[in-house]
Amino acid sequence: MKNRERTGLIFIIIGFIILFLLIYFSFFANKKNEVVVETPVSTSTAQLPTGSETPEATTTDTRPRNYALYDTSQEPTHQFNANDLSKLAMSFAERFGSFSTQSNYGNFTDLKIFMTDSLQVWADGYVEKLRQANTSNSYYGIMTRALTTEVKSFDDKDGKAQVIVTTERSESTETINGGDPYSQKLDLRFLKVNGEWLVDEVYWDKQ
Repeated sequence: MKNRERTGLIFIIIGFIILFLLIYFSFFANKKNEVVVETPVSTSTAQLPTGSETPEATTTDTRPRNYALYDTSQEPTHQFNANDLSKLAMSFAERFGSFSTQSNYGNFTDLKIFMTDSLQVWADGYVEKLRQANTSNSYYGIMTRALTTEVKSFDDKDGKAQVIVTTERSESTETINGGDPYSQKLDLRFLKVNGEWLVDEVYWDKQ
């Protein structure tokens, strides 16, 4: 009986020893498997930026940038010159020389803002004469295209100028849809009124 008790006690002790060893090796084995990675500190200065280099900005860089502001008020004011008057004369000549009975001579009315008061009065009378002359109510129209200009004079101080515009014109009626084109010059006399250049006199060369 004592031998059985002794044998059982031995087995119990051995079991505790085995259990202890299992717990011990299991715990310390996990510790050994954990690898600690250390970032090596480079002693080389080749990759470090020098004092004169500026690090590149990333898309998340929110630092304010020193943009130079452009002040438009510092630009010199454009002074109206002979070239500007030449362009104005070409545009005026094309619209002044193009009209038709169908449009009720509206081109003259539209151009009144570019005329002096005296030329506006003349334009109103001229349109009335054209309407009275068309007693048959037949269609008549004329198209004008500005080709070249010649600035004969330009005096910004006195406010007077003269521009000759060479045009190409063609007439249309009910029976003729666009006649043969012909050349005709338009003499424009300008006056500077309240700082604005306006057409004061208009003369077509005789054909």
